[in-house]
Amino acid sequence: MSVNGTHNGTVHNQIVGTVEMVNDKGVKVGGAWRNYSKWAPNLTPPPRGAYVAVQLDKSGFVRAIEAAENHSQTESFSGPTKDTTISRLAILKAAAEFSAGRADIKSGDVLRIAESWEGWVTRA
Repeated sequence: MSVNGTHNGTVHNQIVGTVEMVNDKGVKVGGAWRNYSKWAPNLTPPPRGAYVAVQLDKSGFVRAIEAAENHSQTESFSGPTKDTTISRLAILKAAAEFSAGRADIKSGDVLRIAESWEGWVTRA
């Protein structure tokens, strides 16, 4: 996300997003690489993955970087991990194969079987 404006006469643009890459010369946020301004020698490079607000001067150089609150629903989503999803799909497939050919088992029963098996697999 980009916001235009001025701050103390030096900031022209602000980009808010997740730090994708960082080194001693600049930072990549929002898919674009931005070099640090020579007029901002006291910048502390943020860690990769941090959600930041990057303030740019008129020429597009980084003047300031500060932590920003993440208001994006997609970035704050904390759903199942990749491993959990893979395990659940494998268990669901096994439950479907187990239930195939059994006339007394309905599709809702397959999900209940999978949930039961998942509980067994993930027990402590």
